[in-house]
Amino acid sequence: MRRWWRWTALAAAAGALATAAAVVAAARPADAAGKLVLRIGFPAALSGPYAAYDVPELNGMNFAVKQINARGGIGGVTVQVSAKDNKGQQALTATTTQELLDSGIKVFVLTTADPSIASGLIVVGKGGIASVGANTAPEIVQDVGAKSFMLVAGDNVQASVGAQYACSKGYRKAYVIGSPEIPYTKKIPIYFEDAFKHDCNGKVTSRDTYKIGSTDYSVQVTKVQHANPKPDFLYTSMFVPDTGVFLKQLRAAGVKLPYVTVDGNDSSLLASSGGNAVDGVVYTTHGFPKPGTPMGTFFAQYQQLMHKKPESNTIEAMGRDNVYALVTAASRAHSTDPDKVLAQVMKFKNFPLLTGALTMDPKTRVPVKPMTLIRMKGKNPTFLAEISPKYVAKP
Repeated sequence: MRRWWRWTALAAAAGALATAAAVVAAARPADAAGKLVLRIGFPAALSGPYAAYDVPELNGMNFAVKQINARGGIGGVTVQVSAKDNKGQQALTATTTQELLDSGIKVFVLTTADPSIASGLIVVGKGGIASVGANTAPEIVQDVGAKSFMLVAGDNVQASVGAQYACSKGYRKAYVIGSPEIPYTKKIPIYFEDAFKHDCNGKVTSRDTYKIGSTDYSVQVTKVQHANPKPDFLYTSMFVPDTGVFLKQLRAAGVKLPYVTVDGNDSSLLASSGGNAVDGVVYTTHGFPKPGTPMGTFFAQYQQLMHKKPESNTIEAMGRDNVYALVTAASRAHSTDPDKVLAQVMKFKNFPLLTGALTMDPKTRVPVKPMTLIRMKGKNPTFLAEISPKYVAKP
């Protein structure tokens, strides 16, 4: 999930929310009744731009805490989450991570902010384990090391799903646009090209780059207009609000090529920034709250328990899934020892989560999961399909 770090209005609101409910006090490893209590640390950006992601994730985690503990735990294991605000800052991330470790916590969920790798390295260096939380870049798992793992689908998975969808539509020539500025926008086009070639011998016939945060895409639009050979569709790793701005200029220039993109556009900002130009856009994401589905049920339960609607389609669900997976692993291990919890996480196979059934690859520690395809109908996201990729580009 790309961190839409320019979403300042929501970030400010999220920061205010975090001030009211940032930290859930840590519990002892076992309560008075002798039940195991899994303590999860979350050194998170609860204020600042990245709060737009970490606060909804924390809300989803707190939802899971309330729901699990109200039911008496999972297999006798209850849970508490301790969150500390790192404001998305490198130095403060190190401090808050160490403070949570000093309190005895060894099981962590990492921030979506840029210092996530540094935080993870501190955790594993002290004998802890770390889920990378709502991050989707598989490189984070590799960089943090053997005691880190991902519970949501990685960028290599979503790019592979995008390629499989494109092949199913008969597309064989892709015009790809990415940015070298960050791993998300740089690596996804690489994963896509790998899978597109594998699935249907598809070819990237043209490629271009863009600058994140740009307001003028006239150069990119002109290149698309004059592309030779003419592409069947556009595939981009852009995220909001850039996608909306680009699409407005692209459609205004008369370019009507199909547009396939990524989960960084799973936001109301897509429609608010792009207006009618987003009609027909297809993007990959981690679920959709259709009535009668587990995600739909979660939305209803969340509103009941948290007294408000989720702020996103998927971030709260990611937070919820992290807690449920970790508590279930502790239950199966009959222990909150981090290494024993990790061993059980590595054994997950078709474990049901809101963001797709989890089968862990113990070699990469990145799961292969089905992903959801969304099509914009006018300004409204609509469910298109759920796809389990037949081939996954290697991270």
